[in-house]
Amino acid sequence: MEIKIVIDEVTLSTIVGDIVRVDEDGDEYVDGQMTVADKVASQIKNAVIKAPEYAALRERVTQIRTEEIREAVRPLIREALERPIRKTNYYGEATGQETTLSEIIMDEAKKVFTEVKDSYRDKRPFITQVVQAEVQRAFQKDIQEQVQEARRAIAEQLGTNISEQVVKTALKALQGAK
Repeated sequence: MEIKIVIDEVTLSTIVGDIVRVDEDGDEYVDGQMTVADKVASQIKNAVIKAPEYAALRERVTQIRTEEIREAVRPLIREALERPIRKTNYYGEATGQETTLSEIIMDEAKKVFTEVKDSYRDKRPFITQVVQAEVQRAFQKDIQEQVQEARRAIAEQLGTNISEQVVKTALKALQGAK
């Protein structure tokens, strides 16, 4: 018995299967046919995506895209900020004088910084509250650094055993003062 196998010529346009699409219900539909070229391109794409150089390339392309978008949008934003506009009422009818978006933004920023947020508890403007919180944070960091420096100095002068006792005593005294 003789088995004869005949292989036709294979080219990039040789069809090797169907392209199957699955919709949201799970139903399958044939969307076309896949060729050898499609398979080769898919394998090349998968190999490129797995290569470590691809991540750096993708990041660089993303940076370039972001820079180009910013450059294109920057003049539009500048124009929108400087172009005169007229305030409107609820119905879209023009009211008042012409102004710019930049002036409206500045007015709103002034309101945020000067308005009192919670007049029942704290009657200080928002900007005062922010500044006070930042000053407290800066002093707290400075005080913590000073305490650490004092601990090191005590440890060097008296030895670690005595310094631990001093620290424990100081902490007990501070807790008792609360």
